[in-house]
Amino acid sequence: MKEECALCKEAELSLGEKTDYGARIIYKEGGWFATLSPKTGGKVEKDFCIQLMPSKHLKHISEISENLELARNYGVAFSKLSWAITRIMEEEKRGSENEEGAVRVGTYGKSKHPEEHLHIKIFPWSGAIGQPYTVDSTFGAMEIFKDADEKEFVKMGPVKKKRLSNERVDFLARRFLEILR
Repeated sequence: MKEECALCKEAELSLGEKTDYGARIIYKEGGWFATLSPKTGGKVEKDFCIQLMPSKHLKHISEISENLELARNYGVAFSKLSWAITRIMEEEKRGSENEEGAVRVGTYGKSKHPEEHLHIKIFPWSGAIGQPYTVDSTFGAMEIFKDADEKEFVKMGPVKKKRLSNERVDFLARRFLEILR
């Protein structure tokens, strides 16, 4: 599986290098690495997405429990990346767009295919990528509609990935590398 997995190949790249997908390696430590995606589901002028992955081909978050050092380092990596995201969002005055003035960071991770490499996305939580999810209490408080068959649903905005400008990717990659140094 490893020889066919794009994420396993990315794990071998050095800090700052670009992947075949166009992502940049911004973190490597303790069996974990992270990339800055060249795309976002948010606003291309303001948003971005980080992907945190184990260097080994793990398929499910539960597999990190088999290696205590890897599990500890997951916490360190997740914390450092979240801190760097928060710093960049504060520098870009991102808390000004919500009523609390809060810098909101979102995460998303799942194992959708048995052969897939585990990856956890961390991103500014706003706009289309800041909508409530089914496990959020705010999701249950959303207005409920009924379709023609009387099935209930809630309306959600579509999330479409868009490419960041090369200048934005270059700036963010440099900034993440500086902060995470």
